[in-house]
Formats: sequence, C-alpha cells, structure tokens
Amino acid sequence: MTTHVFIGPTLSAQEALAAVPGAVVHGPVRHGDLLSLDAGADDNVVIIDGVLHPTAPVRHKEITDALAAGARVIGAAGMGALRAAELWPYGMEGVGLVFGMYAQGILDADDEVTAGHPPSGDHRQPTVPLVNIRWTVSSAVAEEALSAELGSQLLETARSLHCAERTWRAIEHAARRLSPQAAEAAVALGEFAERHPESSDLKRRDALLALAHSSAPRLPSAPSAGATPAWMVPRTMYLERWRGAFRPAVRDAGPGSVAELDVLRFQQLYAPDFAIRYRRFALARIAGALAMSQDRGLVHAALRAAAERGVTAAKVPQAAWAYWLTPDELRETSAERRLLKLLVRSFRSSPGAAPFHDAPAELRDSAAAWRSSAEAVTAADRLNRQMARTGERGTPQHLPRAVVRRHLADTWRAQGTPELEAVARDRGFVSLAEAEDSARRFVLLHRARR
Repeated sequence: MTTHVFIGPTLSAQEALAAVPGAVVHGPVRHGDLLSLDAGADDNVVIIDGVLHPTAPVRHKEITDALAAGARVIGAAGMGALRAAELWPYGMEGVGLVFGMYAQGILDADDEVTAGHPPSGDHRQPTVPLVNIRWTVSSAVAEEALSAELGSQLLETARSLHCAERTWRAIEHAARRLSPQAAEAAVALGEFAERHPESSDLKRRDALLALAHSSAPRLPSAPSAGATPAWMVPRTMYLERWRGAFRPAVRDAGPGSVAELDVLRFQQLYAPDFAIRYRRFALARIAGALAMSQDRGLVHAALRAAAERGVTAAKVPQAAWAYWLTPDELRETSAERRLLKLLVRSFRSSPGAAPFHDAPAELRDSAAAWRSSAEAVTAADRLNRQMARTGERGTPQHLPRAVVRRHLADTWRAQGTPELEAVARDRGFVSLAEAEDSARRFVLLHRARR
C-alpha cells in the first residue's frame, strides 16, 4: 500500500513524513497528477493543497476515476476540502472543519483557502488564507482578545483584499483607513496569530487530522441517500483523453516517463503493422455485439452492422467516396472492399470525436516493442530539448511542413497528397495534417539516427 500526499504550502514535506512515515509526498495537486499515479485498491491519496491557476486544477473526473479503481481518496484543508465537499457522495472522504464548512454551505468561495506569496516576491511572507483569518478572529473573540465588532470589521477588511495580498501587514495597513481602533485591533490580531498558531492556522490543523485519518483502517461506508458509487460515474471522452495523456506508458519507468498516448502516437506513425491493428480495432468497434455472433468473421459482421444503420455501398453519396478514397481506389471494382476502406477511415468513437482518446489494448504492440517505443519517445524529447537550448531554428516547431511531409512520405513509402492522406487515415489519424503534427516531434531524431 502506498500513501500519496499532495501538499504545499499548508504543510512541509517533513511534517507530512513525520505524520505518515513512508508516504510519497508530492507538490500541490494539479490536473493530471492523479492519472499519472494510476492508484489502485491498496493505495491512499491525501489531497491537502492544489493548484487553481495558472495551470488547470485537478478535475472531478480524475478523482472519481481513482475512486472507481478502488483507491481511498481523502481531502482536507485546501483543494482537498473543496473537492471532498463536492465529491463525498461518490466516496471521497472529507476531514476537518474546512471541509465541513464547505459541505454545509457556510463557505462557498475558492479564495477562502487560497494561499501563496504576495506580488512583491517576498517568499518569507506567504499570504494568509481567508479561512485562517476567519478562524483566528473567532479564536481571538472567544479568548476576549478582540471584540466581536472589531473582529467582524477586520474579517470584512481581509475579504476585500485579493487573495494574493492577504498578509497580516496588509490587513493592518487596510484597517488604518477604517479607524485607529481597527488598526490597533489588526496589530493585536496578527500578534495573537503568532502567539497561538494552534488557534489561527486552521488549514494546518485539518491537514494533520487528514494525515492521521489516512493511517487509520479504512472502514466500509454505509450507503447514504443520494450517494452514487464512483464506478457508476459515466466515463467521458475527456477523461479517456486525459488518461492517455497523463498515465505513464511504462509503469516502472519512474518520474517524468512518457505518457501512454505519446507512445501510441509513435507506434501509429512508425509501426509497420499499425494499419492492420487499427483496421481490426475499427471493424470490431463497428461490428459491436455482432462480432461475436457472426460465423463468417469480423469483416462480414462489420458490413452487416453498417447495413443495419443504413450504410451500404449503394447508399454512400459520390462526394463521400471522393472524400475518403483516392482516385485509384475509386476505380476498385469490388464495392465491398471500397466500403470497408471507407468504414475504417471514417470510424469515430463518437460523433465528431477522434477514433480513440486513450491507448486501447487492441492497438498496442508487444510489451518489448512498447517499451522500445517509449525509449524512442524519450530520446526524441531529450534531443528536442537539447536543440531548443542552442537557440537555433532547428527545433521541431520551426521545421517547414514540407520537410515533415517528406519525412512521412519516406517512412510510409507513399507519394502524393491523396496517397499520404489515405495512409494517415488507415493508421487512425483524422487527417494528414494531424499525422504531420504528430510526426514533427520525431523528425530530428530520425535525422540523427540515419
């Protein structure tokens, strides 16, 4: 069992490891991080802090995907509390007062838990989350170190500041514009927070509770009204695309390994038999349940399934034939073979979508070839980074499209745009342009290895 902890700045890595020895500590969670973990039934994922901007935050679907795989996902304090308040009906566990306030609707703004560093760049003075200011005011009023009226004024003052500007000094400065009494109260409140961290840092308190909770045995949860098991949450093409884009292609490759979809793209471009694999994949998806019931094979099952949907050679418009087939293929005398080419090239997993989004098992090569492809992608990325450091205009993005197209023509042994377009579609690309965009990443490596 592995416990993954996403933190920063609520707790330090040392504090997290002291609370959960052996944990794997990550920075604040962001879009793609949970998919990269590929966490399973024996794993714990504790989300404390997360990124809201400038990169994308962790998506709800990423968390329900981990829950559906059997992972235990716990949230508290910051981004974890936000997501737990939204996803507890699907099995995410929320811990602490911040989670409780979000779940009950007492809090509803993201900036209540946002913390960072002020624009001045002074990293010694991180901003104070509004929820911590709220807790400090409440504690100070309870200790009679602050009046309730002044406490309310200071809380509103803090709320008026942007989350990147909320420091005790900034609150004191803003309070001077209210009254001398408010300014004095702001100074006293900051001093109270410094003297009593246990009564002012609510996020840290909740984070430590969540880590302690993760070490306790996982108890079976009783079904509650409105709850939905995570495995019943519909999978979307966006989630499939994210899985392919973030899940590591080789599980034991370590941090920074290339993603599954990157390796599949490499094979899609260069594996000699990929067009055969893709044809089988597309026809099987078109045939659906008929693929298992037809004695005459996959081809006849796909043709029958297409006919049941009104797609036959006789009904295909001439414009569709001209779009999907080359001039030479249009002269093919077998209507069945022409229709099969059209079906494979026009196959989509859903209307308007790409033929595939993640890395379906049917399209993968052997384990050894898959690992070799992953190594080739890694080598290409390393070479591209080296070229970028030279400042030369020889990086992939500066390659003329004609050079990339010639590279594909040599690789596929195809001539002319119609033939290249047909080969690209036979390999599962939406168009030749998509294939060229994918190949651009590998042209320099191909040149270096010649």
